[in-house]
Amino acid sequence: MLKTRFFLICIFLCVTLSTNRIFASDYYSNALRIFTDGNFYVASIEFERAIFHATDNNTIAKCKYYKSLCYKELGDKHRALEELSEINVFNLPDSLFFFIRYEQAVCNFLNNDPAQALWNLEEIRYRFRDSLKTVDILPLNILCLNSTRNWDEALKVWSYLLNHTGLKDSEKNDYEAKINKLYNKRKTPKLYSGKKAENLSRFIPGAGQMYCGAVFEGTFNLIMNASLLGYSFFEFYSKYYFTGYFVGLGIFNKTYNGGMHRAKLLADEKNLEGINKFNVETSSLLIRILDSQPLEKSLQQGLSKAQIRNSDSIK
Repeated sequence: MLKTRFFLICIFLCVTLSTNRIFASDYYSNALRIFTDGNFYVASIEFERAIFHATDNNTIAKCKYYKSLCYKELGDKHRALEELSEINVFNLPDSLFFFIRYEQAVCNFLNNDPAQALWNLEEIRYRFRDSLKTVDILPLNILCLNSTRNWDEALKVWSYLLNHTGLKDSEKNDYEAKINKLYNKRKTPKLYSGKKAENLSRFIPGAGQMYCGAVFEGTFNLIMNASLLGYSFFEFYSKYYFTGYFVGLGIFNKTYNGGMHRAKLLADEKNLEGINKFNVETSSLLIRILDSQPLEKSLQQGLSKAQIRNSDSIK
């Protein structure tokens, strides 16, 4: 009787362990199902579980890719980039490599790092030389070039994009005219120098803010600093040295240096605001062109599936 019980226990343990192995091989599919349902937080945990049990680099890369999409959907683009940067792209299939590098470019662009995004796109272009696959990255490439103010390069990419559409010559000429009008030197965003704004506020408090267009803020900063400086002199003249130094000059030192720092930040904000506004106009024009029919097959499919939603797209 004792031997029989021992035998049954062994059978039970063997069945349990074999079942766990079956479930381990199915974690990726389960995580993908949760991801498709839109439960991104739970999906990110399940993809991590799949990574823990995965043994081949392709599966790990897929899981990390989808996990990055989960974080991006949850609004955490920094963690999305971390997941993508940890992927070993060596010997990955071309399609998977494309999606990973393209997603990195998107996240870098959204994180206001267009230079790094351009580097990611260049990696794609290098791997897919003489391939229409590179056409799929052109819209994002244009937006990144706008953000780095490479207007001439952006116009070249626009030209390449128009040449790979099935537009009639009259339509193409119409779009070329609109593009040239958009990139007219008078319409491109003005570049504010942060260093210049800082130096202006160094010599005349508030001048840097005025240079960036914040006239009221600059005027207020000038009056406040002048008042504090005048108060200090008056206190020294009245022989109230303690209040003149610690109250007058002490506060003046904070407002003066803070004004210079604020002028630099304001210049950066104005530059970003101008580029974002310009890219909104660019995006609107891109959408109109890409919605035009017919488009080359590669371009049409690549742009309609920028964010893939099922594992069949990655092979």
